[in-house]
Amino acid sequence: MNATSLVAEFVAKSRYEDCPEPAVDAARRAILDCLGVMLAGSGEPAARILQQVAQAEGGMPLCTVVGTGRRTGAVWAALCNGTAAHALDYDDTNFVLMGHPSAPVLAAALAAGELTLADGRAVLHAFLLGFEVETTLAEVINPPHYGHGWHATCTLGTLGAAAAASRLLGLDAVQTRNALAVAASQSSGLKENFGTMTKPFHAGHAARSGVLSALMAREGWTASERALEGPQGFFAVLGAGKQALEPLATLGAPWKILTTGVAVKPYPSCACTHSIIDGALELRRIHGFRADQVEEVTVGVASGVPRILIHPRPRTGLEAKFSAEFSAAAALADGRVGIATFQDDRAQDPELRRLMERIRMVVDPAIPDDLERHMWTRLTVRCTDGRSVSIGPRPVPGHPANPLSLETLREKFKECARLVLPADRVDSVAEMVESLDACPDLRSLTAILDPGR
Repeated sequence: MNATSLVAEFVAKSRYEDCPEPAVDAARRAILDCLGVMLAGSGEPAARILQQVAQAEGGMPLCTVVGTGRRTGAVWAALCNGTAAHALDYDDTNFVLMGHPSAPVLAAALAAGELTLADGRAVLHAFLLGFEVETTLAEVINPPHYGHGWHATCTLGTLGAAAAASRLLGLDAVQTRNALAVAASQSSGLKENFGTMTKPFHAGHAARSGVLSALMAREGWTASERALEGPQGFFAVLGAGKQALEPLATLGAPWKILTTGVAVKPYPSCACTHSIIDGALELRRIHGFRADQVEEVTVGVASGVPRILIHPRPRTGLEAKFSAEFSAAAALADGRVGIATFQDDRAQDPELRRLMERIRMVVDPAIPDDLERHMWTRLTVRCTDGRSVSIGPRPVPGHPANPLSLETLREKFKECARLVLPADRVDSVAEMVESLDACPDLRSLTAILDPGR
């Protein structure tokens, strides 16, 4: 099977009219959520550093750096916006991708869409195509790819971003194949960098690489016709032994955004902490114990989770996002978890650190390792008065099996957007995204993402 050409043909020849309305609606919701966390993340240190570099080194000011009032070249805008979207680790996930599908694809689509004066419908279509490509390719090589240490948000997100950008730049099938091949050579991202600024950079790097690859291909750049499936191609090198090409025959039939779904994050931390947080909050709410009454907490997880939650004693807010011990301690002590939870001062808080000493993460063999349930946990709290209470594995809010309501999703967007935009602008942005397919010019949306406008 010529996989590279097959994917390129799908991207170049897909028609918006053939996209089912449920898939389009799911894309609108994903874009609303991702744009909100992109706005909120635009003020984070990792995003600020890249914004400064872009200001010094960037190209023609054609594309928006969301939440800043600045414009720069398309490649730099994609890098800044992709990094901002992932800076809080509040952006959506997909269990087949084993990563974050929307951040790299949306950042690439915004940059390429502004560059080509695209309308909202074209951006929606490109987003769907990017999501479809990255999640279908994930079915080919995951979970061994992710288990081997690759951060799929970057490796597979680069190809999704290239697909979205190629579509918006109007590339034909041959040019799209070359763009995908160039993107495949730029795929990277190591899980060892979790808990540092480099993790959100992965999403920005993927978006930047996707846009750059499409721009190069548009100008006539060439690359291998078999960059994905060749003996030294993407699948062979990054597949960690798995290379099942059958999923490629299902591109768009059905759309993966409907079958594998989008998991919207209720908490701004690694998805593997969400069941821990949700369980701790529920136990505290039901049983009414205080943090100083907690004698011991056992967090049971699936076998692969300890390689993701790698910071048992976090020193920073970023490391705390990848800590089972901190997540449980913060939920039990505070009774709520939000953006303010994962700050450096909270990671160093003496009360939380004392509580973390009484929390241990263990592998629970009863929790399955399959893609749908590997993030579930079993939480047991033993109190100083002799009580022992526990909560078993289950889908958390935002999981495809337990999705957030549209109203809850809107509230999350507003919470994030209000950190950057004037309050009277937030509703306007949300309304425009929810009717994006009717937007005649993407720039009418990006223009109101300027906080000073």
